[in-house]
This record gives sequence, C-alpha cells and structure tokens, in this order.
Amino acid sequence: MIISCIPLSIIAYSVGGLTDVVVILITIVIVHAVETYILNPKLMSSKTDLPVFYTFIILIFSEHFFGVWGLIVGIPVVVFLFDVLGVRGNEAEINNRTFLGFKKKKS
Repeated sequence: MIISCIPLSIIAYSVGGLTDVVVILITIVIVHAVETYILNPKLMSSKTDLPVFYTFIILIFSEHFFGVWGLIVGIPVVVFLFDVLGVRGNEAEINNRTFLGFKKKKS
C-alpha cells in the first residue's frame, strides 16, 4: 500500500495539488479496507470451504501473532490442521455455496 501511494501522490500533487493528494490517499485507504476486510475473507472462504467468520478470525489472529507471515500462511495451516484432525463442515451447506460464498438461489 505504501509503495503504491508514493507515485500516486507525486502525480496527484503535480496535477492538482494537496487536495488531490488527500483524495488519492483516502481512496487508497478505502480500496485497501474493502479488499482486506470484505473481498479477501469472501474469496478465501469460498476456496477453502471455511465460513467467512472463521476466515476473518484466522486472519486477525495469525496476523497478530505472526505478522505478515501469519497472513500468508495462516489459512493454509488451519485448513491443513482441520484436514488432519478430520474436522468437516456441513456438506449440504458447503455444496450450496457459490464462488463468493453466497447461497445459491433455488430454481
């Protein structure tokens, strides 16, 4: 996020001044928040068959205890542990999920 802010801020300052820099920084923060707290948990939960809540909690705890490496390997490690321990979800609910984890509409 910081690396992308520097060139965008320079361009915004040269085009429109400090007001454009503030707008760009606010936009980057909003986009980053949406990606981090909405899209990533949805996509990870749909691919790993974990509920979004579990995915979100795993990401929070793994980042707190292991930093960036926790964000990278937290979900794969937990899914591996669930598989080794034989923890399974409700098969009917898992089969009814779509790509983003939403329920399929009944035809």
